[in-house]
Amino acid sequence: MEKNAKKLLDKYISGNCTPEEMAIVEDWYLQLPFEKEAPHHSIIASSKQEVWNQLSPRGKSLKLITVKWLAVAASIVLCLGVGLYFIAQRNADPLTAKTELKDILPGGNKAMLTLADGTVVNLDDAKNGQIASQSGIIIHKTKNGQLEYIIKEIPNAPVTGSNTISTPRGGQYQVSLPDGTKVWLNAATTLKYPYAFAKNERVVELNGEAYFEVSKDHTRPFKVKTDAQNIEVLGTHFNINAYRDEAIIKTTLLEGSVKVSNASRTINLHPGEQSKLNINTAKLTLNQQVDIDKEMAWKNNIFSFDDDDLQSIMRQISRWYDVDVVYQGKITSEKYIGEIPRSSNLAEVFKILELNHVHIDAKGRVLTVTGN
Repeated sequence: MEKNAKKLLDKYISGNCTPEEMAIVEDWYLQLPFEKEAPHHSIIASSKQEVWNQLSPRGKSLKLITVKWLAVAASIVLCLGVGLYFIAQRNADPLTAKTELKDILPGGNKAMLTLADGTVVNLDDAKNGQIASQSGIIIHKTKNGQLEYIIKEIPNAPVTGSNTISTPRGGQYQVSLPDGTKVWLNAATTLKYPYAFAKNERVVELNGEAYFEVSKDHTRPFKVKTDAQNIEVLGTHFNINAYRDEAIIKTTLLEGSVKVSNASRTINLHPGEQSKLNINTAKLTLNQQVDIDKEMAWKNNIFSFDDDDLQSIMRQISRWYDVDVVYQGKITSEKYIGEIPRSSNLAEVFKILELNHVHIDAKGRVLTVTGN
């Protein structure tokens, strides 16, 4: 991300920018407090470092890019830092953030654990330490608000039964499974797993999004089942986005190897690759040009958008802030590129969208998005 922006600044200085690219760089520059006019190349060159600092990941302001020229967006990725930057409509009057939005805070560590006997444990309220014990396996909540399974003794007889951990909208959680596999669950996600894995395989079921760091065990492959596909690994790091309200299931591999399959095809992924399963057509494809930072942004507490439309963004916001979204009028088809910290309250997020003529009304936890 940073590399692409730096490349564009260098291109401007050398005088090789297209008119659209020049407008983008000069718009960046005009955000600096001391400039009121579009700069010459020499001025940009002399203050390049200050421009770069303004765009650095350490910046705290929220900024937004509205992509007016999709051809430009395809070649220039301007996802910079922990904020979003807006290009279009720089002179638009922002709407005042609504009190209701200010009161809607971001999500946090929240989850419910359902034990094999049907007992439900609210992990938000549970005290640190032992939560339950099952056939020699201790379920323990750590002081960091994570769930882990500790095997105290190996049972003589085979153990059956599953646990289910579910995060609500506005929740996330981390769990260490009985085999040592670590799983990070995003909002509105459910993971079902046996509290003692079988001797020949380790099988879990996922609905939602989760990042897995699978403990290596060459005798027991680790399998993840979703509604429409299966994944098999031995020991690896990967992310699965399998929400039921998304048209595409994405599996992104960071380390190791993964076999992804559905009824019609099997794909072997290598690090840096992604499989995409279209739910409507059942077509499973391979994507070798993956922005790993974007796919893993949620785990790093960031919303990351890259040519995403408004409704896709709103689905992510709905899950993280636990709000419902309805639409009125003609909704913009503009695409957005950029990043917003997931620690922002909802008022900060929508103040930026309103700068781009996206109008939001809030009544309780229902947001109405009105198009022009």
